[in-house]
Amino acid sequence: MNIGDKVKYEDEYGENVWGTIQGVLSDMDSYKEMKLEDGVSYYASKKLTAAENKRRKKAKKSPMSSPVFAPVKLKNLGSVFLEIAPSVNPKGTPDYVLLSDITGGRIG
Repeated sequence: MNIGDKVKYEDEYGENVWGTIQGVLSDMDSYKEMKLEDGVSYYASKKLTAAENKRRKKAKKSPMSSPVFAPVKLKNLGSVFLEIAPSVNPKGTPDYVLLSDITGGRIG
């Protein structure tokens, strides 16, 4: 699963619906910037970015312009959810779905 893929998920009424993934989010304060690649959710790691910039400074290279991303730890996966535009009303209010509520493969 990636952003832009169509997936089948269970909505709040227990019905299976299709929608397009718009983004990946978390309710954890430390996961401000996130991305989704091949079904794995990543967060921008301040610690890894600082370490890489320190290494680059020592090597007399310019600092990174984007953060280093790390996979979300297994213990924190319950805080990750997807923002999905339902196929029945793609311009309406998005659904926010836990990764575990995805019931079908992707199209796209």
